[in-house]
Amino acid sequence: MTSLTKHYIFKRATDTARLIAFFLLTSLLGCAFAAAASSGPLTPQERRGKQIYLRGSSPSGKEIKAILGDASMEVPGSMLTCVSCHGHDGRGRSEGGVTPSNITWEYLTKPYGLTHITGRKRPPYTDSSLGLAIMAGLDSAGNELLAAMPRYRMSREDLADLIAYLKRLGEDYDPGLSETSIRVGTILPSTGPMREMGQAMKAMMMAYFDEVNKQGGIFNRKIELRVTESGLSPTATITNAKHLIEEDQVFAIVGAFSAGADKEIASLMESEEVPLVGPFTSLPQISFPLNRHVFYLFSGLKEQSRVLLSFAAQKLKLQGPRVTIVYPRTKITGEIAEVVMEQCSKFGWAAAKIDYSRDRFEAAQMARELSQEKTDILFFLGSSAEQRALLKEAERVNWMPYIFLPGPLAGRDILDSPPSFKDRIFLAYPAAPSDQTRAGAVEYRALVEKHDLPAQHTPAQISAYCAAKILVEGLKLAGRDVSREKLMTALEGLYEFDTGLTQRISYGPNRRIGALGAYIVSVDIDRKGFIPVSEWITLN
Repeated sequence: MTSLTKHYIFKRATDTARLIAFFLLTSLLGCAFAAAASSGPLTPQERRGKQIYLRGSSPSGKEIKAILGDASMEVPGSMLTCVSCHGHDGRGRSEGGVTPSNITWEYLTKPYGLTHITGRKRPPYTDSSLGLAIMAGLDSAGNELLAAMPRYRMSREDLADLIAYLKRLGEDYDPGLSETSIRVGTILPSTGPMREMGQAMKAMMMAYFDEVNKQGGIFNRKIELRVTESGLSPTATITNAKHLIEEDQVFAIVGAFSAGADKEIASLMESEEVPLVGPFTSLPQISFPLNRHVFYLFSGLKEQSRVLLSFAAQKLKLQGPRVTIVYPRTKITGEIAEVVMEQCSKFGWAAAKIDYSRDRFEAAQMARELSQEKTDILFFLGSSAEQRALLKEAERVNWMPYIFLPGPLAGRDILDSPPSFKDRIFLAYPAAPSDQTRAGAVEYRALVEKHDLPAQHTPAQISAYCAAKILVEGLKLAGRDVSREKLMTALEGLYEFDTGLTQRISYGPNRRIGALGAYIVSVDIDRKGFIPVSEWITLN
């Protein structure tokens, strides 16, 4: 289905027994489908078929193979996807001298059939004959298809799902799009202690989109922003997010506050196939297999911890240090501890982890034990009060390890650390003022002044601003005939995009954190401030 295939000549199976077998197999599909493509959202079956069409992989995990030449020449279906030649609308596009067929259901099932330029005729396709075309390379008249068309091996269920989706090609329009608008949504706190931050983020995105719209929008479509409450629990947040998707019918979600419901939000975006650009969180969900639908701006606590260890290896020149991670017994801190353990293992460093109950933290006992174990690097993930108490006890027993922690976990109390820890406390941050270019700062300040935006919560506003900016860039790259899939593909190709306020943003098929790395700063105990001690450290 791609130009690669023109180099192969396909051996076709034409014996009667095999044809009958295929017809018997695919004839079972007929009862599963309606005669014409339905309107409205895709059904679960059609959504499964869409994944096969777009990515050549089965949602069930079953194997899909593309056959090149003969049965001995097979490649994974993901290498020869349907969309790569037939396009998102199924109408085909020329590549390498080959013009793939129009495979929209309307075209395939024309009642008078079709006569090719070669003079070959065929009747309208049915579910069964389309199954034969996909799996045996035979058209609805039993003629062999062009040599550039691979045959596919997949389960009966996957074939049924694929054909179900093929009936929607050309009519599968994503929600939130009209001739004049693109409706997007965001999820922000509007009550409680983070209410003002949520209002500042909302005001920033509204202002930015207003400026984009005044300049003509995106291919003459204006961006409409719908806002919902993030909720006081993951369940409430998910309920509100579902309302955005199902009731408000948003095309994408941007700059959402997902902290506290990160896994739930990411899972929802994947199941509903909705792109989420620039969620505001310290816990990006980037486990494999990768969630294609979520694009993060900055490294989270886990990535920052990895950068700290890279700094220790590259800059502190420690030889085989002993690392201990001390953390309260929570799911999040436990996950960070595991990441530190894994990274230490890669470096060949000895590492241990100690968890504790919030109501049973004994600073004096902890300091004695860690001192006796000769811990060189301490990752402490507890509260500011616990941290302060532990360092005081450490000084008392004359134990001064290096203290590492992700910056977002450090409170103001870190500046009041005992004098003996001078030059021994290091924090990681995913952004720094030095990221801002002159042009970027001028543009941002002009937007703030023109729209009289709040002066507080600048980091959150910058995050919202950059998320909106990246979304707009993705929409432009996706083109006039935009779709959710095209937006995600465009973002996957984003490389070194300059927001003007952050490190340059890059994504890829296997990368979902735009600024993947961090800066390291040390604590200036004498002057009660921070000192940059590294340039940007990139993670692989």
